[in-house]
Amino acid sequence: MISVSMFLRAELVAAAVMALWVAARFPAFGPKSLRSAALLFGVAFVGLEAVSAVVPLIARVPHGAYVALFGCILPVLFGAFLAAAWVLRVLAANLGGSGGGPGEPVHASSR
Repeated sequence: MISVSMFLRAELVAAAVMALWVAARFPAFGPKSLRSAALLFGVAFVGLEAVSAVVPLIARVPHGAYVALFGCILPVLFGAFLAAAWVLRVLAANLGGSGGGPGEPVHASSR
């Protein structure tokens, strides 16, 4: 039998892996500006706060623990990790990193 805290840890890792897959698989999907990425990031963390208030109420109903774990916590964690990935991608693009932003081309020598 697995403990609830261990299951939540596994769910946290699963949400992070799914969000990383979506961010890597669909690079054109998501916000293009820092303002919209930061707004989504803020909405995700408001959702985390809201779910922490709702989960104890849902867990009281029959089979509510499953609804809370898979219907509330997993989607909100996924959204928070995806929003964080989008913020990092927008920041990298604005700083000339992996987003292909303006940077100095580096030419390789012939030898």
